[in-house]
Amino acid sequence: MNVSKKANLIKALLLAVSVAAIGLVAGCTSGLAEPFDMSNLYYEYDTVSDGDGEYILITKHIASQSDVKIPDTIYGIPVREIADSVFADDETIKSVTFGKNMRCIGSNAFGNCKNLQSITFNVSMSDIGEYAFTKCTSLKSVTLPDQLNSVGRGAFYGCKSLEEISVPQSLKKIGGRAFTDTAWLRVLSKEKTVTVGDGILIAYNGDKTEIKLSNNIKCISGAFAGNKFITSVSLKNGITAVGDMAFMGCSSLQEINIPSTVTEIGGNAFYGCTSVKRLVIPENVQSIGADAFTDCSAAIFVKEGSYAEKYCAENGLDCFASK
Repeated sequence: MNVSKKANLIKALLLAVSVAAIGLVAGCTSGLAEPFDMSNLYYEYDTVSDGDGEYILITKHIASQSDVKIPDTIYGIPVREIADSVFADDETIKSVTFGKNMRCIGSNAFGNCKNLQSITFNVSMSDIGEYAFTKCTSLKSVTLPDQLNSVGRGAFYGCKSLEEISVPQSLKKIGGRAFTDTAWLRVLSKEKTVTVGDGILIAYNGDKTEIKLSNNIKCISGAFAGNKFITSVSLKNGITAVGDMAFMGCSSLQEINIPSTVTEIGGNAFYGCTSVKRLVIPENVQSIGADAFTDCSAAIFVKEGSYAEKYCAENGLDCFASK
């Protein structure tokens, strides 16, 4: 069925439901039937359970809308998540408003929605999944919600018209290249370092080959990815994450220290670091992302019994363990 026929069918269905609803109200007592939840007509979804009870995961968009409004509930069950690629490539969409219960947006959920101009988040949103709004080229401004915990890799990548991004100070985690190729980041490229949220370094634009980061940096996210010139990096105590794509492709990097305060090493963090001689992974590290050390020449030193030793064993990496 083509788009216009599907749209006409939906309109006819909505009209029929409205007429039926009026008939119920006019001819029946209120206790005989619940009001029909029309948001159900726009989506396919799964009902999922976790420790907080049942919630709705939207899995498919079945009717095009220019103004998408994600409902608070469907049949009384809170709508909390959108699955991967649900609205991807839909050029009808001009605005999106998320309901008050929405917490997580899946990977590529609105990717390549070229006419999307406006996004309204709710205050309880916790996570934007990877590439969620990538290549939404008409998007000009975004205000991220105050309660947001993380923005995934490439979330706004390629949003070329995106000039204003309000990032909450409480934000602790940003995936690599989350804002790459946006007008906002191009303006900030005049600064040597770009730090947002709670001490997250997302870009280094300087020309030094030996880097000493300041004490206020708590996380590095894609900041040095693709830098072919840096040779050494000094990290200060207080940094907690060498994050997603932090030093990916830094082929001239030879020396870097990882302080004991680091608890997380992100995916692709040292991918392609072909000149690094030695990496000492602190025993406090409790999370290491996929391909963190792929095509990295470093000898990896870990503590016996540590998470890092287990990671190396599970991923077929040779490492040197000490007590």
